[in-house]
Amino acid sequence: MSIHKIPLPTSFEIGDVNVYLLREKECLTLIDTGTSSSVGEQALEKSLAELGHCVEDLDQIVLTHYHADHAGLLERLVSRSGAKVYAHPLTERLILPTAESLAERASFFDSVYLGMGITDNIKRQTVVDEIVGYQEEMGQAGIDVELHEGDRLPGHDRWRVIYTPGHSQDHISLYQEQDGLMVLGDHLLQNISSNAFIEPPSTAGEERPKTLMIYREALRKVNELEWKVGYPGHFEDIYDYRALIEKRFRSQEKRAKSVVELVQAGKRKGIEICSTLFPKSMNYLPLIMSETLGHLDWMTAEGMIKKSVTDAGVWEYSPVK
Repeated sequence: MSIHKIPLPTSFEIGDVNVYLLREKECLTLIDTGTSSSVGEQALEKSLAELGHCVEDLDQIVLTHYHADHAGLLERLVSRSGAKVYAHPLTERLILPTAESLAERASFFDSVYLGMGITDNIKRQTVVDEIVGYQEEMGQAGIDVELHEGDRLPGHDRWRVIYTPGHSQDHISLYQEQDGLMVLGDHLLQNISSNAFIEPPSTAGEERPKTLMIYREALRKVNELEWKVGYPGHFEDIYDYRALIEKRFRSQEKRAKSVVELVQAGKRKGIEICSTLFPKSMNYLPLIMSETLGHLDWMTAEGMIKKSVTDAGVWEYSPVK
């Protein structure tokens, strides 16, 4: 087989990240990089050596998305190998932030967390600083070639790009129809559901993406394709993907029902709903706020609840009578 899984250690609670080596006669491509740690780099070197290669042999690096556990080592690997970098058009701005883009990102998240009901300026600033600071862990290197929906991967023309936004808005998967293979990144994971993270719009001033709704559409897209095995960014390979996707849909629908019931019971602010849904996870606020807001967006769009804005900029949710 021309694809090889390489698990790499991370410092994140999720554990190892899976990167993949694609081998063709004249092209060696690494899909994702792992984190920027020396431990991860050494583990990658060891695995490549077992396959008869070294970092310097890499011709191409493909990023499924910009998150630090998937792109953190990019700068170091490009420096060592001279490999060309392939990713979605939105990726470069995320892994090469400017002072202006970081300020825009901070302003966006400040308004979102205020909207969700965190009115304490110091507490809100702490969360915003954490989210924006995460950009420092990205592997900062430019994108040489943009990948779009339907593109064939250079050097591996049996592999086709599938745009799968939701977990991140730059997320792509790779599909090899002939053998029924799918490289999934974090689009679909066996052990846990992928979080559809809150993201600012790709262009300042545009409407905020409704990431959970976008994610559900992308799940439907891969569900409609025929494949035998999925190679995820974490955990074991996926085989019965349709049953797993159905499980994810049912879980989302169950949580959406809970959100509507909480609003009907008098919970009006996002932070109230969030703390009720996830009382033991408040230390993971960016994760659980994304989950909560995603379901609030969805139920508002479905007409199950309605949203208003106070003069202070706080969003209030109420039942639809």
